[in-house]
Amino acid sequence: MAKEQFETLKEMGIEDVHDIEKYNSRTEGDTDILKIYFHRHQGEWFAKSKKFKFKRLHKNVKVNEGLVPYRATTESSPYFLRAVTELDKLVTEEKTTQTRKEVLIEELDHLEKVVARKLEDLRRQIDEL
Repeated sequence: MAKEQFETLKEMGIEDVHDIEKYNSRTEGDTDILKIYFHRHQGEWFAKSKKFKFKRLHKNVKVNEGLVPYRATTESSPYFLRAVTELDKLVTEEKTTQTRKEVLIEELDHLEKVVARKLEDLRRQIDEL
């Protein structure tokens, strides 16, 4: 994937977007909290993570029924939503790549077993001669 697709994550200070393993988000009060986890590299004891906080937007929404004409509400900031969209693209891309990798490894293991059995059979036939 082109790195231009992850401009929001770059703006947030993430240098290598493909180093992202997973993420989660939660809302506390009027703040959205986004926590991004990175792959653990050889020799590291703990996986690295970064936490980002985004203020929620306050809005008054018109209510059709009830005693008050407007009701106060909050919604996620567009910047937060763009970051989550980019993270979704990254995580799903990695999962499909990981799934493909697992399938190839399974095929390779199966091929190794077949070849090993065939070699054993040929050696047995040679010994019988």
